[in-house]
Amino acid sequence: MTETEDVERAERLGRRRARIFAVQSILFISWQGLFFSRAAEASMRTVDTLKISAWFVWALALLFVLATGGNLLRGRKVRALLNDEFTRRNRTQAYVAGFWAAAISAIGLYLVDLFDVVTAREAIHAILSAAIAAALITFAVRERRALRTE
Repeated sequence: MTETEDVERAERLGRRRARIFAVQSILFISWQGLFFSRAAEASMRTVDTLKISAWFVWALALLFVLATGGNLLRGRKVRALLNDEFTRRNRTQAYVAGFWAAAISAIGLYLVDLFDVVTAREAIHAILSAAIAAALITFAVRERRALRTE
């Protein structure tokens, strides 16, 4: 591939990555209603274990994609173009947003626990989901904004 083809391909992949991250964050957030719709006192069923396992795998995959940019199968030049200083800055800001979402979720759950029982599983699920969703949304919005200004 020529340098121009690599740049064009990286630009296309960057736009697609921003769209995919935005869609994944929306799906991930909307899927959380399935977990908090059942009573905490109810015993775990096989379907609940399957849902939690699927959420766990999805959460790990989203964290991995956020950390790597999701283009590990691309050539070295294209990966380097996709991981420029603006993308690294956007990723750092996404991590910051994820941290603050986790901190605010933890404080919120602490306050909720004063009035109602919150299990450790529910707390971990809520904090991790909020952190991942905030990081994905932040990264997607910043990347889309950066691509629009180019």
